[in-house]
Amino acid sequence: MDAVLTPAVLPPSPAQPDVAAPAQRFARALLRHAPPGHPDAGFFATVIGTSLAYRDLARSGLAPAELHDLIGHLFPGALAGHDSALATLRDQCAAYADGPATDPQPGFTQLMRVLLDAYRAPSLDTTTWVGSVLAHACLRPDHLWRDLGLSGREDVTFLLARHYPGLVIRNVHNLRWKKFLAYSACEHAGLPPQAAPGCPGCEDHGVCYPVAPD
Repeated sequence: MDAVLTPAVLPPSPAQPDVAAPAQRFARALLRHAPPGHPDAGFFATVIGTSLAYRDLARSGLAPAELHDLIGHLFPGALAGHDSALATLRDQCAAYADGPATDPQPGFTQLMRVLLDAYRAPSLDTTTWVGSVLAHACLRPDHLWRDLGLSGREDVTFLLARHYPGLVIRNVHNLRWKKFLAYSACEHAGLPPQAAPGCPGCEDHGVCYPVAPD
């Protein structure tokens, strides 16, 4: 049986120190509407819950139509208006659908989508949405697991192994996932390796990309 990702205890953001509690509250409310034991429910509940806590559904990486379809598929009833704990979700979804669709790094996210589509597992109905979330999470300046609101690197490994198993086995040097995905996307496109857009702002940038001695 597949393991199930559960919402993580999110580290507080210096700019928004109260994000952890509401993120987990929203995630738990979403999970009340999920099919029992669905292996992706915890992941998406965490991603959406975190985005709601930041008051920025675009942070999820899901376009308005994708978000609406995902919620209808995985959390049916969440937008119906009967769950008062999800009133914020309904309000933010309506505002998000009316706002402009933006992608701050369309070139990079397209490279990522092409890579992930090439390695996606067959017959999983949530993989396209996972790809959208991953591509945009690589734009943020932190470890991928923290960008996604997960508990640690092992959760990212589980997620990738479920949806992109052929890609995971290529990480023979055990690179950190954001670096590996960015390098793999460039390699797949026949381009020189480049860091993900979010990597330069990460606290461990010097560990992943050490400066060669003169």
